[in-house]
Amino acid sequence: MLPYTYSDLYDGVHSEAVFQLSAKQRVLKSRFYFAYTQISFWQVYDTENSSPFRETNYNPEFFYRFKRGYFLSGHYGADLGIEHESNGQQIPLSRSWNLVYFTPYYTRGDILLYIKLRIRIPEKEKEFPEAAEGDDNPDIMDFYGYSDFHLHFRFWRDHMVHLMLRGNISTGRGGMSMFYSIRIPNSEGIFVGLRFSHGYGESMVDYNRSITRIGAGIMLSR
Repeated sequence: MLPYTYSDLYDGVHSEAVFQLSAKQRVLKSRFYFAYTQISFWQVYDTENSSPFRETNYNPEFFYRFKRGYFLSGHYGADLGIEHESNGQQIPLSRSWNLVYFTPYYTRGDILLYIKLRIRIPEKEKEFPEAAEGDDNPDIMDFYGYSDFHLHFRFWRDHMVHLMLRGNISTGRGGMSMFYSIRIPNSEGIFVGLRFSHGYGESMVDYNRSITRIGAGIMLSR
């Protein structure tokens, strides 16, 4: 939960809260998992307009986790899955896509590296721009690209940095984020942190809009 974030490119006021809920469940002790993530952008400080939720993204997925291997004093593995992401809005703000992804990773000590490689499942073109059926965002890969790179690095007294980079080399567009967090002393899994992000793809409705955002908040898992 980031109770306060700032960007000068929002619709409405510049300050809003951002919060994310995520869950993962293993299926009957197998290597298959269900997962779900929801992230909301809440203009809680815009009281003149009844503090609306500007955007919410819904992201269910189903994946298979391969057995881990041992390499260079660390472990490697991969996930193979399928996911859907959408914002549940009506035309012309409706956005959605379906993906197949492969995510190899390597972890050693206090470092975790992984790259998410994705292929979009094609959708048919709209017959006309206001049509309910058809692709709401046919150029989304131009802004997200075909992969996300992630680095998690834990250091001195349980501090952690999470860096994410994505981009499309052919279009020169992409995005990045960095989250720095530290455990609250004497707490059982509560962390405070600072987050900075810049570029395209922060949310579905803003997939083709470059946004710079900084915020502070808390997290219950990392």
